[in-house]
Amino acid sequence: MQKQILSLLIAILVGMTSAFAQKADPDDPANAEKGKKLLQKVIAARGGDAFLNYKTIQSSGQWTPFEQGMSTVPIPFADWVIFPDKERTEFGKSRKKKDRKIQVNTGKTGWFYDGEAETLKEQDEKKLQSYQEAVETDIDRVLRSAVQQKEAEVKFFGREETRPGERADVVSIKLQSSLTLFLMIDPYTSLPMSLSYEKTGEKGPEKYEFRYNQYVAYDGVKFPNIVDLFRDRIQLSRVNYESIKLNVAIADSLFVKPASAKDVK
Repeated sequence: MQKQILSLLIAILVGMTSAFAQKADPDDPANAEKGKKLLQKVIAARGGDAFLNYKTIQSSGQWTPFEQGMSTVPIPFADWVIFPDKERTEFGKSRKKKDRKIQVNTGKTGWFYDGEAETLKEQDEKKLQSYQEAVETDIDRVLRSAVQQKEAEVKFFGREETRPGERADVVSIKLQSSLTLFLMIDPYTSLPMSLSYEKTGEKGPEKYEFRYNQYVAYDGVKFPNIVDLFRDRIQLSRVNYESIKLNVAIADSLFVKPASAKDVK
């Protein structure tokens, strides 16, 4: 009798594990159609056409780096983006040049200003690659590209447990890069809960995951006020937005590299 009970418990546990991590057949055409429908719900939840069509975005808030999973001192930031490929980010609260760091990227080029060191340099290959990865994994760009690019591969990937008794749909997204991204969708709001991907690091495969919380509507589009980044379940950073404005006028001069560090404004 005890053996029968034990066997029954094992069978139940195996069944529960399978239910918590149900994976869909990637070759089933129905899963491509289901993936697209889920993605359309996400777009509608974010703001529909208002989300798909904004051209510029200006934001500010606090960026907090983490060390060994522990938060450090938050750093104020301001960010300006002109789609598709211009971005300027300033770190530091003071408007004094010595207290600021500025990173500007245009296409596949970029420059960096360090106010403390009073240096103005072209970004090296490592910084450019890091920025390119940030662009490829930016949730807004991923969602917009997945809907607007014909070559995008979107599929229903399966369901994953989020908490005991609750599961969320997961959609796989593959764009022009070699990365496959996995979007977890809130079953109640259809808003993104997380975006994860894997890449090869110095010690082998690494899993990166963005987690999104506290959605707030700005100019008709819902954005997460808190974005946490994890690598292999250890937190690397947190972005806490305080202000987001869409379709604001942004001068092209913000992205032009000054002649020297003294000319930085």
